[in-house]
Amino acid sequence: MVSSELVEDPQTANYDVKDIDPEITNCEKELFDAKVQASRLLARNRLMHYYIAMGFQITSILQLEKPNDY
Repeated sequence: MVSSELVEDPQTANYDVKDIDPEITNCEKELFDAKVQASRLLARNRLMHYYIAMGFQITSILQLEKPNDY
C-alpha cells in the first residue's frame, strides 16, 4: 500500500521525512548535555537516523518518477 501523499505530492513527503531528523539530533544532544545514560534510546535514535535517510532517498527518487509509475 502506497501513501496517497507519495503519489499526489512526493516533494512534500520528501520534506516531511527529512524534517524530523533535526528533532532526533536535538534529543540526542539534550540527553548528552543532561548526562543521561540511555543507551537503548540512543540506539533507537541511530536507527531512526538510518530510516530517515532511507526514506529521504526513496522520496527523492519518487520526485523524479512519474506519479503513475508506482
